[in-house]
Formats: sequence, structure tokens, C-alpha cells
Amino acid sequence: MRVVDPLCRSKATREAGCVTLLLFDPLRWPDEAEAVVEFLTANEWPFHGSPRLSPEEAASVAVTGDDIITFWMRVDGDAIGMIRMFDLGDLDVGSPLFDLRLAETSRDRGFGRLAVRWLTDHLFSTYPLLHRIEATTRHDNLAMQSVFGHCGYRLEGRMLEAWKNADGTRSDTLTYAILRREWAVQP
Repeated sequence: MRVVDPLCRSKATREAGCVTLLLFDPLRWPDEAEAVVEFLTANEWPFHGSPRLSPEEAASVAVTGDDIITFWMRVDGDAIGMIRMFDLGDLDVGSPLFDLRLAETSRDRGFGRLAVRWLTDHLFSTYPLLHRIEATTRHDNLAMQSVFGHCGYRLEGRMLEAWKNADGTRSDTLTYAILRREWAVQP
């Protein structure tokens, strides 16, 4: 699936190096197992449980299964991000979650908004029984909180010290969600 980047409206912006086409490409498992490990170890993930993954840790990240689907985010054939959607096994009674990881060089460029809009549309369009999508982030991840707000997700709660960090400290977890009926009326 291709998405035209709405942030590249003017000719001057495009000439300055703005990306005009983003591709969401299903991960091919096990053919791309090595690419997953390479992507996860090549970047730092400051707002995930472990900011730096070893090859062994990266290889243990579940990217496929009965209730997991993963997509690459690609620009000009290069992987700039990865979206894992999981807990898809009980869509009629539950809420799927997702893990969005953008390469360090692709952050703060609007790709987070595009990814969350795309995955929200994808999930609600693909799964007619789906009622809601949930998302969590650390309380200090202001960029992700902004993405959720721009994409129609609502803050539902704060869980004190529920996020365990790699160094043993704990952070608050913020929970966001969007209902099908909220998504349906978005412009």
C-alpha cells in the first residue's frame, strides 16, 4: 500500500529532499529475519524497554504469528520503520496494540503520524469486528503523545510506574485509544 506524504505539498519542499511516497510493505518471514535483526540493532529505541538491542534480543522480537502482523515502512526501497500489530486474535472482544519503530534518521519528519493514520485505517478497514485500538507510550515520550493527538487517539489513563526500563527504573505508562465510531467521522 502506498501513501502520499501530505507534508510535501509545495515544489520547494519536494526539491529540498522531502519524501513524497511511503510504502507499507508486509514483512516476509522468514526471508527477512536477518533484515529485522539488522534494523532493530542499528537504531536506538529510547522509549522502549531496552534502548539498545543485542542481535539475540532483536532475533527474539516476535514479528509474526497467529495474532501478530508486521509491516515495513519503506521510502525508495529503504526500510525507515517497522510497525508490529499484535493481539489480533480476539478482535471482536479485545483491543489490538501496536509497536511503531522509526529509524533514528526518520524521526521528527512526520512519519509517525503517517504510520499511525495508516495502521488505524488498515485495522478498521481490514477487520470489521474491530471496535477499538489501544496504544501505550511512556509519559516522557512527547513526540508519540503528539502523534496520538493528531491521529484522533484519546488519552484514557495513566498507570503509575508500570513501564520498566532497561536500567531498572520505572516510568509511568500513558494509555491511548480510538473507537471505530471516532475513526469513522475523522476528516
